[in-house]
Amino acid sequence: MGFGKKENLDESRRCPQCAQPVCLKGCPLGIDIPGFIRLLREDDTAAALERIRRENPFPAICGRICPAPCEPACIFYEDGTPIAIRDLERYAADFGRGKLQKEKNAPADKGKKVAIIGAGPSGMAAAWYLARAGYGVTLFEAMHEPGGLLRYGVPEFRLPQKILDEYTMELKGMGVRIETNILAGGTEPVLDILGRGYAAMLLTVGAGVPDLTDFPGHNLGGVYYAEEFLMRAQSGAKAKVLETGRDLMLGAQTAVLGFGPSALDAARLAVRLGQQVDLIFGGPEEELGVHADDLKAAVEEGVKVHAPVKPLGIEPDARGFAGAVACRRLEMVEQDGKLSLQPVADGEILIEAQTVILSHGRRPNPFLRRGLPQLQYNDNGTLWVDAQTGLTNLENIFAAGNAVTGAGPVVDAIAGGKAAAKKIMEFLS
Repeated sequence: MGFGKKENLDESRRCPQCAQPVCLKGCPLGIDIPGFIRLLREDDTAAALERIRRENPFPAICGRICPAPCEPACIFYEDGTPIAIRDLERYAADFGRGKLQKEKNAPADKGKKVAIIGAGPSGMAAAWYLARAGYGVTLFEAMHEPGGLLRYGVPEFRLPQKILDEYTMELKGMGVRIETNILAGGTEPVLDILGRGYAAMLLTVGAGVPDLTDFPGHNLGGVYYAEEFLMRAQSGAKAKVLETGRDLMLGAQTAVLGFGPSALDAARLAVRLGQQVDLIFGGPEEELGVHADDLKAAVEEGVKVHAPVKPLGIEPDARGFAGAVACRRLEMVEQDGKLSLQPVADGEILIEAQTVILSHGRRPNPFLRRGLPQLQYNDNGTLWVDAQTGLTNLENIFAAGNAVTGAGPVVDAIAGGKAAAKKIMEFLS
């Protein structure tokens, strides 16, 4: 639900305003965390939002779905009571934007245009910074609406799509053009786009393709990858997301195998589809890779978390569809002074599930290999860029975000777009 005014004041006033704030080291965007919290404790919400937006153009997004790496850096973290920085950022974004004064003076037109391929968080962030500096920007998006995995991979209950729509309208108000249903390297050659008079191009195609697996039973009916499940549910008409999702489910029991925000989002969406949901993870709960508040919410909603429990394979039913997940319970054991997970004696269990969702990570979409085979890649499938300039091996073409770093949290993607925009500005200057 987010903080109200009282919760905001109580939490912001709990911040000790450290002389040497260690929370700053945890934020990839470099937000002045003590600064914006100090303004919130003074009840100056608009100024707090302005302080955040100096470094983060999308606080209403990060305030909801950022894993908040700044919070484990808080001095209260070891006590289990870190300052709720993510919730405070959300409060500033939700209640400060109506009071925030828009910039009155448009930036001087630099007379140069930049094409950005991919309108996910990294591409949108780069567009925001470039447009703010006076560059003409066009975002090219393969899907029919901008947002990338923010729109098609994050459920509405976590990130309302109206927030993406508002940021999209803001970008358009800054002069950014957004062309959708254009698959660069597919429906239109990448170099043809660059040849339209753009001084530079930025590739921010993300890492939205699930890591395929040979996990036993992965090819049975009723088995999905988390990214596939979320995208198919989110791609339906907005008013029919739940109806679309129900069409994907078999039976009344769903098992989600894996880790990360996609696994938890899939589990929570399945609960909303009327499913009994088991989330099975082969490591300790604290290594699930999700924000503690999100995990707590999932459990309160009815998701049953099994950790550490190692999935062994999906067992078929009589029709050849998913019927159950064979698992083995694990426990932490000390050996030679080191802790490791070991199987529990007689710890084999069978968890019934007619629908199984796999979440084993994501990788960059390989379509650019076909449309632009000259591009250089790293061994792990990510795009190669020069660390100093941000340029790929092709002239005037930059790359940033998860396509370069591999799948990661939204805050890292936004930070990548921000850094790329600065490098492009240096290049064009």
